[in-house]
Amino acid sequence: MSRSMDRRMLFRSAGSAAVAGSLGALGVTALATPAHAAAGTINTDQVMATTNRVTHAPNQRGTIGIELRSGHYNGFQYGWGRLVGSGWDARGWIWLDISTDGGGSWSFADGTYLSDGTGYAHTSGWLTQSNSNYLFRASYDSNFRAVNPYVRSGTW
Repeated sequence: MSRSMDRRMLFRSAGSAAVAGSLGALGVTALATPAHAAAGTINTDQVMATTNRVTHAPNQRGTIGIELRSGHYNGFQYGWGRLVGSGWDARGWIWLDISTDGGGSWSFADGTYLSDGTGYAHTSGWLTQSNSNYLFRASYDSNFRAVNPYVRSGTW
């Protein structure tokens, strides 16, 4: 199955100016369908409640691995970054970037400080799209949003 066929998400109105503004900043169009509204993002707790999870574009450096994950929440598919393995700095960061132009440019979507007290080593989730120019990548480094992070996933 192709990547675009695998990413079956349709964007729908979130009913929230904050979410709509975030999506608009990424160049994403939201379709207003009040009867089937979905949030543009889900928080880290909701990521843990997703179903049908799949791993995409993993990368490893030493004992530290990073990957993109996807899963379904309330019938919609979301993607997020996840840190795996051992040896990573608990004072480090994992973050998710999104491209709307096939990887030509990237916009910061979300970051998680690993010592934030939640115990999560993943970002929040963002709606996926069937558009092949809409890509995710995840990065880990002890410096937040480092230009050349310690390890970065592939794109999906």
